[in-house]
Amino acid sequence: MNSAMRVVALALLLGSAIAHADDYGADSGDDSKTQNQLAAAAAIARGNWAAAAPLLEAHIAGHSDDDEAVAELGHVYAHLGDTEMALQLLKSALWMNPRSLEANLYLGEFYVGQKDRVHALERLAALDRICIFGCGEYRTLKKAIASMGVPAR
Repeated sequence: MNSAMRVVALALLLGSAIAHADDYGADSGDDSKTQNQLAAAAAIARGNWAAAAPLLEAHIAGHSDDDEAVAELGHVYAHLGDTEMALQLLKSALWMNPRSLEANLYLGEFYVGQKDRVHALERLAALDRICIFGCGEYRTLKKAIASMGVPAR
């Protein structure tokens, strides 16, 4: 297991204990969190997935309860071709927050990439339940599933 995987695994195992141990008011490194997340978002916008991964890993190491960052890191690993790590992170993010739009979308897109229409449709159904009046994540996943050659619904 490489060091990045160990950092992520440790952060996930510790759960929210790390994030809440700072007594809510102490300097918990929120500045670096913001910097890491902004830098990761900029790298992703440029399509530089390899640069985004360590930035998100650094953020998660100190903020293990951030399900959106875990989902984003899973999305990044999917783009890097590390399907095992991507699936592990995306499922972890979904476990942390089953109603997460990002985790459901990214996991659905992961399944589309794996040509697993059944599981992709499960994520679409979850988004349909979460997005009562519809949302962009639902429409995005529906289009991705339709691109597999068979309409989503």
